[in-house]
Amino acid sequence: MDDVREQERQTYLLCRAGFWLLSCALLIACASTLISLPRRFIGQPFLPWLQNSTWWSWIDAPIVWGSLCGSYLLWGRWNDKGWQRRSGLLVLMGAVDAVLWLIDHGQELGLRTGDFGHLWLRHNLGQALGWAEFALIASLSCEVMVHLGVGPAAETGKATRSLAATGAAVFMLLFWQTTAWERGWPLEWRRFRMIESQLLELGTTMIWTITLMQVTALTIAATRQCSAVLAEMDREDEANDPLRPTWQTEGAWAEEF
Repeated sequence: MDDVREQERQTYLLCRAGFWLLSCALLIACASTLISLPRRFIGQPFLPWLQNSTWWSWIDAPIVWGSLCGSYLLWGRWNDKGWQRRSGLLVLMGAVDAVLWLIDHGQELGLRTGDFGHLWLRHNLGQALGWAEFALIASLSCEVMVHLGVGPAAETGKATRSLAATGAAVFMLLFWQTTAWERGWPLEWRRFRMIESQLLELGTTMIWTITLMQVTALTIAATRQCSAVLAEMDREDEANDPLRPTWQTEGAWAEEF
């Protein structure tokens, strides 16, 4: 029984660490997205000294690697096939994001990555993976909260996944319209932009921002629920500790009456 309880404690500890890392990465992504919004809508940067600084180009590093590490900690925490499949797929997508990040920053890191090309395809591949990752993170977060007794989390997770699916559909339409298919391979960006493409881009940006905030809130809530369970387990272990001093037991008994 002690071994089972200790294993359960380790599961919640690793889940809390995984969701905490995901929360940190997503919070940085939220800040980056909100700072970049004015440039997309009005063409003027917000805090130009910040966005033009050298280290701003590295702000995606904690997002990519924090998400990958957090996803890895969630992988295999439960034996449920659905959990294993979704968490494993999330780790795989995180690994692809990490490879794309290394390709983008290979020269700055001193890696002999060479010129991979396909910049337009790589950019859109990362965006497409982002929508799928939103749905997976929301699903895993809500499953943990439902398991811990937070009933409304199931509906919240369903709504977030639906929003991510809608955003992915709009993104695919945008990708189709802004790609110069007539030029063949490698795929390139279409320089001439129709009004429909501009509207789709604005819609995609807004849906991305809202979905990002919702998923971030879910990971924070999952982290707090895991912390609450661990705190409750600590209180139960302390109350059942046979080596607990007698005066503490008598004091607790006196408080009840």
